[in-house]
Order: sequence, then structure tokens, then C-alpha cells
Amino acid sequence: MQIRPATIKDDIKIIDVLKAGLGESLIKKNKQTWQYKHRNNPFGPSVVLVAEADQRIAGVRAFMQWHWQINRKVWQAYRAVDTATHPDFQRQGIFKKLTLAALDQIAEKSECFVFNTPNNNSRPGYLKMGWQIVGKIKTAVVPVFLQPALIFSQKTKLTNELSKLNTLTRKHNETLEQSGKLFTPKSPEYLQWRYQNNPMQSYNIVATPDFYIAYYVKKHRFFKELRVSELINPAKKNKKKIRQILLSEALKNRCAFMTLADPDLFKLQLYGNFGPVLTFKDLTQNNHLWQIARQIDNWHYSLGDLELF
Repeated sequence: MQIRPATIKDDIKIIDVLKAGLGESLIKKNKQTWQYKHRNNPFGPSVVLVAEADQRIAGVRAFMQWHWQINRKVWQAYRAVDTATHPDFQRQGIFKKLTLAALDQIAEKSECFVFNTPNNNSRPGYLKMGWQIVGKIKTAVVPVFLQPALIFSQKTKLTNELSKLNTLTRKHNETLEQSGKLFTPKSPEYLQWRYQNNPMQSYNIVATPDFYIAYYVKKHRFFKELRVSELINPAKKNKKKIRQILLSEALKNRCAFMTLADPDLFKLQLYGNFGPVLTFKDLTQNNHLWQIARQIDNWHYSLGDLELF
């Protein structure tokens, strides 16, 4: 069996392996979504390895490039994402072989780290390969019908102007630089890629010179949820307007509750460790990074920074 970097010629075969190994799901598996995630990412192309046996692709492992920042230091990071083994080649240790080979490859490039939110089935395998548990992602759960009655104000002034979004994201990043926490630096290019051009999930966008919101309605078996994946509000003076927008959309779509990462946007909410477990693999010699990253309270994130897509 040969472990090698994937090429663009492998795309269709890789997608076939993902479908065979993982099945179809709400997240589409096709050439468009693969290229969106792994080639069009503004942080850079993913590291993708394949295991080849009998002239067939037996398994695939992808690490998506990402950035996290502490103060003014931007850290190269990788997000462990798409991985699958074809059913014909299972129980041969392909997942572990591909993962360790990928770690060796990215560690040669620069000091970096890997993060992901593995489920209960896959997490033990990651821990055996040196991943550390950071903690459960903290999420605000907002019951919609317990919120005060809405008082609508003037119409929100929307914008798609690159210069205004650039100013907004710059102010957002500058504010978080002072926090000493890990955060993903935002830019108009990132927002366009992550939300506006995302072929796997249709997001509703409210973009103004003062704040930016990306959200969608998630259907569960017995109820609907308004999930706020991104909320950028550096001035902190637009909370009332943002609450009005989100509550209005939640009521219009008959959502039972809202979820978001902001701990204090709403007064009547539950805030705690309701999200998936965040894990971390350190590939640096920087003790300061690890001292910060090992505590979930030292991560400043939106749900969109960590949710699967």
C-alpha cells in the first residue's frame, strides 16, 4: 500500500471513496464541494493524502488550512476534516497511517497545530495519536418564546461594499487582539468563502457597516433551530438591532430556539458546554501557545469557526 499526496486527477475517485465509506448525508459530496473546501479556501489549499492499493484509492485524509491568532501573532493551523476508508479496505489501519503521514508532512512546513471536533466514536483514535481534549464548546441556547416582545426600529442599512466590510473585519480583529485569546481573523474574502459562496449550506446574511450576521434554519425531528454561525459586532453598540433581526427571523421561521456563541447578547438564555468536544494536536515547541490553547475559555470563536461543513 502506498501513501501519497492527492492530485486534482484523484478528485472523482476521492469523492467515490467518501460516498462509499461515509454514505450520503445532508452535507453534499461532489466535485464542487470538494474544490470549494480544499482548493478555494482563502487560508490556502488543504493537505490531502490518499492510500493506494491494487491501483485503487483505498482511503483519503484531508487537513484543511486555517488561521488562529493570539494578540498579533497569527498561527498556522490545520483542521482535520474529510477522512474515509473504502469498505473493501477496512480494518487495515489506513486511517491511522494516513493521519500520521499527514502530520509528518505539515509539521515539516512550519510550527503549527491541528484542531477538530471528533465524535465519540472517532475521538479515542485521535487521543491515541496524541490529540488533547480542550473541552466542550460553549454555546448560548436562547428560547425564542421567552424573549420580550419585539419593538421594530428603522430598516437596517445593508452593504456589500468591500471597503466597509474590510473596515468592519479590521476593527473586529483589532478588538480581539487585545483579548489575549485565540481567534480566527476575519476578512471579506473569508466571509464570502465561508458563508456567501458555501455550496453545502445556504446561509442568510445581514451585512451592514456596523455588524455582520450569518445564520440558517436547522431542522430537527420535532422542532427548528435558528443557528447563528457568525456574529461580528466590534463596537458592541448594535445589540438591540441584532436581537430584533434574529428574533424576527426565528419567529418567522417558527424556530423553538436560537443557538450562538455570544454569551451575553440575550438576557434570557442558557449558556454552557452544550457543543461538541474540541480537541487539539500541538506541532510546535511553543509552550505559551499550549498554555493558552488547553483551556476552552481561552478560545474566542463563532459557531462557524468550529461547526462541521
